[in-house]
Amino acid sequence: MSQDRPHNEQLVPDPRDGILGLLRAAIDIVESAKSVPLSSSVMVSKDDLLEVLYESFDRIPFEIMEAKRLLRDRESYLDSVRLEAEEILEAARAQAEGFVSKTEVVRQASSRARHIVQQAKEEASKMRFEAEDYADQRLAALEIALVNTLKAVKAGRERLAISVTVREPSKPIVRSSESLEDEFFDQDEG
Repeated sequence: MSQDRPHNEQLVPDPRDGILGLLRAAIDIVESAKSVPLSSSVMVSKDDLLEVLYESFDRIPFEIMEAKRLLRDRESYLDSVRLEAEEILEAARAQAEGFVSKTEVVRQASSRARHIVQQAKEEASKMRFEAEDYADQRLAALEIALVNTLKAVKAGRERLAISVTVREPSKPIVRSSESLEDEFFDQDEG
């Protein structure tokens, strides 16, 4: 850069600004240049402008490569995030299917359990009815046997009552157990 402009130090861009800083410096050089009298042209230091343009030219490939690298890194990052998101979604789908499957199993098991309980209630009711019916039949048979026994007892008592009235009243009714047993068995014979 030439030494005829003392403020030229302000036009040297910060290397951190990159190519845009250099282009801003080139624009500043043109804007701050002195006008040619009676013309719309300006006088620009050829060396200053060329220095900024050469520096820009040198930095363009580096910045383009850096931009391409950043784009590749971004794409790689997006691909890995996309892949991770797909894995998470697949795991969520599998887990949801598992929940649905478990829910279906629980629903079917509940339905089966209700069916088994209903069958057990029906079977218990049937068994209770059959048991009550069996008990009623046994009680009816016992009743018939008791009625027949009662009739036999009544008939026996009636026969005894007839034979007691035929006997003499002077005879004592109470006797020794041996004579009573002999007389009782004698009646069976005759």
